[in-house]
Amino acid sequence: MQVWVSQLHAWAPGLSTGADWQGFCADELPLGDDKPAAGGVPAMTRRRLTRWGRQAMEVAEPLAPALTEQTPVIFSSRHGDTARTFKLLRDLASGEPLSPNAFSLSVHNSALGLFTILKDIHTPSLALAAGSDTLAAAWQEACSWLATGREQVLLVHTDEPLADFYQPYRDELDMPAAVGILLHRAPTAGADAVELTMAQAQGPRSRHSMMINFLAGWFGHKARFTHASASHQWCWARVAAHG
Repeated sequence: MQVWVSQLHAWAPGLSTGADWQGFCADELPLGDDKPAAGGVPAMTRRRLTRWGRQAMEVAEPLAPALTEQTPVIFSSRHGDTARTFKLLRDLASGEPLSPNAFSLSVHNSALGLFTILKDIHTPSLALAAGSDTLAAAWQEACSWLATGREQVLLVHTDEPLADFYQPYRDELDMPAAVGILLHRAPTAGADAVELTMAQAQGPRSRHSMMINFLAGWFGHKARFTHASASHQWCWARVAAHG
């Protein structure tokens, strides 16, 4: 399905503006412990968020003014907040009491719930995970809403590298980053027309995560950019907008 992207905001350590992202290269991933400001989140709540959650809020915030009472919201993440989850599991294994606050922020929909509360959003919303296909699955979910009559959908994807304990099980290169995308059903001024297609995987899978390949393709202004997951070949294509 062809859709139109009117706004896209991304954040990674050292990369926060469109100009910053122009030089992004998948072979030179950003490093460091930088955290986004997440200025739209009240200070007391912001201090409780890990970088995983702050990233999501950082890229969602500038898109919030464009949302209407009919805009569904999708938050996606392959792994979720594994650093926080691992700490909870370690405490549980040690027989220590779990922090209710930490537990409430460890669930997969925690960032989505916080965003919808802060912005007083009552439209349909969901948190989604689909393995290495997560970003594409979230895009397809957005397309399904648009195909059934919604005018626009907000998609936010956030991920962190796996916590150290899980690193031996890593199957792709990742980086701390988030992207927020406002997708439309019909042409809108200044928007890019984009189509996502899927085929069966035919060869080795991509070394980098889907988000890395997507951001490299998007900010590299490529007409087509692809990602090979374990079972699928995904291709985003910029197409000529109509109207």
